[in-house]
Amino acid sequence: MRLIRLPALAPAVLALTAFVATGCAELRAPRVTQPVPVELLPPGQDPMRAAIRLAANDFSNQGVGLRGRPAETAGAIARLEWLTAVISTDPRYRALPVGLGMSMRAAALETRQALGMVEDTPPALATRALTDIAQALEEGRTPQFPAEIFPAGPERSLQRLRAPEPFPQAAIATGQLAEVSAALDRSGGWNPDAGDPRL
Repeated sequence: MRLIRLPALAPAVLALTAFVATGCAELRAPRVTQPVPVELLPPGQDPMRAAIRLAANDFSNQGVGLRGRPAETAGAIARLEWLTAVISTDPRYRALPVGLGMSMRAAALETRQALGMVEDTPPALATRALTDIAQALEEGRTPQFPAEIFPAGPERSLQRLRAPEPFPQAAIATGQLAEVSAALDRSGGWNPDAGDPRL
């Protein structure tokens, strides 16, 4: 009998399947309030639109502009976590294609793996931890890396923030989100029964 060898990507595929399954469950569950990371967003603007615009810029060219900028990297991934959670759980964003939600969840998984984060960390917890890290680095303070989220420890986690891997999936997903959201804004195609898509 021939042994069937699984490709090297099998563990990543299995992890993504679990992550997507979680996202599908979130779509069926009641809306979960995701605290807005106001520290990472410009004041006086709709948080969702601002986060979408910033995310598309952060991850353009696979996030190459983030290298050597750990505070900006932490902030960019915090915004990505928040965006992904909101479009996965808030009925106001059900007009977005299902495939786009899956693409965003794959992007969040990609960034978690790049930073060595625990993959099933609740999005709100991940967003808060990354926001705190971004603020500490911006202010010249030593950031705290919660062990339950960053098991590799502070030194290794900070190294990953300073020299992150390319983020091809995040580049694709955030670019698509910006394009689709702009098109829905122009056409008024957001779900009218779910309320105003602005937060």
